[in-house]
Amino acid sequence: MKIFILVLLFFSFKANAQEAQYELKGTLAKITKTDKKVDFTLKWSEIDGKAIGTYSDNAYTKSVPAKGISGELGRIFVVTFPEEIRGVRTITFLGSDLKGGEGSLLVPISIVLRDDTGKPVRTAVIEANLTGKTDTRLAQKQEESRCQEGFGALAGYCGMYKGMVTEEVDTSNKCSLHTFTNIRLVLDENFEIGLALEELSAIVNPPIHRIGRNFTDPDSTRIDISSRSCRPLPGTSFKIDSCKRLNLAGQFSLAPGVKHFKGNYSIVDEKTNEICRYHLSMDQTM
Repeated sequence: MKIFILVLLFFSFKANAQEAQYELKGTLAKITKTDKKVDFTLKWSEIDGKAIGTYSDNAYTKSVPAKGISGELGRIFVVTFPEEIRGVRTITFLGSDLKGGEGSLLVPISIVLRDDTGKPVRTAVIEANLTGKTDTRLAQKQEESRCQEGFGALAGYCGMYKGMVTEEVDTSNKCSLHTFTNIRLVLDENFEIGLALEELSAIVNPPIHRIGRNFTDPDSTRIDISSRSCRPLPGTSFKIDSCKRLNLAGQFSLAPGVKHFKGNYSIVDEKTNEICRYHLSMDQTM
């Protein structure tokens, strides 16, 4: 499930910083010896999940390449200096939501500074200012163009959906999905579908429910996907050793200018038959 798993892969090709789609500005930390704040700027562009750009700051370097990967659930960047500078050789940036349209906003970022041996010398979670310079409608069209072949009636529907999550049934008070403020339904370009709960405190690995693979129908936008999970599910308190049956059933539709999903998501404990069921009503945002 490529859209749900961030893998540390790095890509090398040239990028022009002046053509960057995104810019992230913030403060890394203070240098102990001088007590000087390290203000940084990270600029990048994205092509097919590959993020490339430049990094600069007022302490370590004027400008070095920044490489990483991008996905619906976040971005990973690694900045590598030509040599160790003040005990730092690489800086890793991890963010759960480093992609937006035009305008700017504050986003939480996890940062790890490592020495020449790869040992972490400093870690921090900060808020940085993200500026998006890409028209969201253009980005959405690019995403849709990758979701055509094999999608049947759901061609162009892959992406991220946000909206209302309403609890309908919780027989034993085992679930709390409706309390997450930024829950998202994600259909990726590999036909996988799941729910990203995205707690801000879990920047590196946002809690997710992997529901399963959608077998497309050439004539219908309805889905009915079932799977089995024997691992702990974020947002639930079922017994750790229990297996759960997951089911997502509903329909995607197109209103004027907006793709929409409406349906029900249920979780059933196989041992106790305890049930949680939620009603979803969500619009495509990306």
